[in-house]
Amino acid sequence: MKTMRSHGPGYIFSRLALLLLLLATFFPLVMMVNMSLKPTVLISTDFLSLPIEPYLTNFTKAFEFVKRPILNSLYICALSLLGILINATLSGYAFARLRFRGKKAMYSILVAVLMVPATITIVPQFLIVSKLGLINTYWALILPYIGSQQVLGVILCRTAFEQMPQELFDAAKIDGANELQAMSMIGLPLLRPTLITVGIQAVVAIYNDYIWPTVALTGGDEMKTFCQIVYNNSQGLLRTDIGLLCAAFIIGTIPLGIATCCCLKYYLRGMVAGAIKG
Repeated sequence: MKTMRSHGPGYIFSRLALLLLLLATFFPLVMMVNMSLKPTVLISTDFLSLPIEPYLTNFTKAFEFVKRPILNSLYICALSLLGILINATLSGYAFARLRFRGKKAMYSILVAVLMVPATITIVPQFLIVSKLGLINTYWALILPYIGSQQVLGVILCRTAFEQMPQELFDAAKIDGANELQAMSMIGLPLLRPTLITVGIQAVVAIYNDYIWPTVALTGGDEMKTFCQIVYNNSQGLLRTDIGLLCAAFIIGTIPLGIATCCCLKYYLRGMVAGAIKG
């Protein structure tokens, strides 16, 4: 027979604090959805009220406004992610399984890069892409994203490769496989949770980036990313239309939400596999 345990003040306080944190986290999201379903006049006069009849015009106008920037952001994310995963996989395998001179020094430098704030590299990064003639092109975003976002991926992939049994790779080499074949046939299937984790983190960071696209893309609106076009216009065209602005943010969040939900079951597994050295 189960006995009822009495909960002390510490238990009750921790649960209340958790409840307050959850409310503080979700209240802005709920209010954004609420405002997206109301006209701006109703938002200004009665901010906390629920919409009696959903004002779906905000979403139809917002979709026409952000559909091109969303496609631009997804295109940049896709090409950047491809380069990040390829570099992270190959580099992680080299650091974990190959022996070459200067490996420890190179890996230490790679880890040290994580300590450098991204804002410090904006000026030299801009000078590099400017000298290459890439300003106002998507490659001005894609190449720096690959270079910066792959660092954490290399570290996670290296640790994941080190946890894999050496006997698997030895058996593949006995059967005649070279290093690349052993990595692709043995290591790559086992690396899937880590690659998904790296991909989610990279895509979220790239999709939500505002500073670097604003620096590198100074041309017309047809090339700008989602965050760039929405944040810029929130101080101009959409400033007086709060409902339209909230609807634009909700529509722009849908691609990230779908991608994250589809890969969520692999995310924690990949973080654990890439963060704990066996």
